[in-house]
Amino acid sequence: MRTVLLRFLIVIVSLNSIAPVLGLQQSATYAEEYELYEQAEAETDIADKRALLIQFVETYKESALDPNISYLYTLSYEPVREGRQWQQLANLAENFLRHRPDDSSAVQAATEAYQNLGNSRKLVDFGSKLYAESSNANTAYFVARAYQSLNDQANFRKWGKLTVQHDPNNLQVLVDLSNSYWNARDFPSTEIYANKALQAADKTRKPESQSEQDWTRQLNRARGFCYRAIGETAYVGKNTNKAQKNFETSIQYDSHNDFAHFRLGLIYWGKRRTDEAIESLAKAVALNGGNVMKAKYELDRLYVSLYGNTEGLRTVLHRARVEMGAN
Repeated sequence: MRTVLLRFLIVIVSLNSIAPVLGLQQSATYAEEYELYEQAEAETDIADKRALLIQFVETYKESALDPNISYLYTLSYEPVREGRQWQQLANLAENFLRHRPDDSSAVQAATEAYQNLGNSRKLVDFGSKLYAESSNANTAYFVARAYQSLNDQANFRKWGKLTVQHDPNNLQVLVDLSNSYWNARDFPSTEIYANKALQAADKTRKPESQSEQDWTRQLNRARGFCYRAIGETAYVGKNTNKAQKNFETSIQYDSHNDFAHFRLGLIYWGKRRTDEAIESLAKAVALNGGNVMKAKYELDRLYVSLYGNTEGLRTVLHRARVEMGAN
C-alpha cells in the first residue's frame, strides 16, 4: 500500500512542476486561494493544518491549487497510518472526499483503511473507485475478497477474473473461482478455472514465512480440490471414466476429500466393483463431511443389497475411521 502511495506522491510533485507550463487556469480568487494554501503549508500543528486544508476545499469548489492541497493532506495520513489507526484514517479520507470526491490519494487511503477494518461494504465502494482510476491486481483482489465476504458471488467472480487478468498465478483466487462456478452449476467454467489453478500451483513460490511442510500441505489441498472439480464436471457430464480418474487423483493429493470418496463409491458401484465401492463410501462416512448422510444412505443400501443386512457395517466403518485417522 505504501508503494502505491509513494508513486502517487511522485505524480503529484511532477504535476506541480509542470502546472505553469500547461497554463492551468487561475480563478478570480486565486490570490486568496494561494494565501490560504500558504497558511496551511506553514502550519506546524497537524490537526490545525488539516482544518485549514478542509477549509480550503470547502470554500473553493475547484482550484488550480488542488494538487498542492491534496499533497499536503496526503502527508497528514502518515502518522495515522503508522499508528494503525484505521478508523481515523477512514474518517480523514472520507472528510476530504466529501469535497473532492475524485481525489485518488483519499480514495486509496479509504480503501486501505476499510480493508484493515474488515468493512467489506465500504471496501467495495472505495476499492471499485480506486480500480477505475488505477487498475492493478492488489485493488482487484481486495474488492474480490470483499464481495466474497458479502457472499455476493456474481461480483466476486467479476472481480476475481479481473484479479487473475493482472495476476494469472493467483492460486487462491483461481481455486475460489472454480468453487464459485461449481456452486453456480456452471461446470465448464468450473473446469476452466480448476485447470488454471493446477497450472498456477506448479508455478507458485513458497512464501518465506511458511514451512515446507505447510506449503506442501496447502498445495496438495488445492490440487485435491481442482481434480475433484474436474472430476465432478465429468461426472455431471456422464463421462464416468474421466470422473473416476480425476477423483482418484484428487484423493492422492488429499486423502481426506470426503466428496471424492463419495463419488468414487458411486462410480465403483456402477462398475460392479462393490468391495471398492463399500470402502470408498465408508471413508466418506468416516470423514463426517458435508456428504456424510448421503454416503451413509448409499453405503447402507449397497451393503444390504449384497448381504441382506447391515450387521457387518460396524466393522467396515471402524476400519475406515482408523485408516482416515478419524477415530
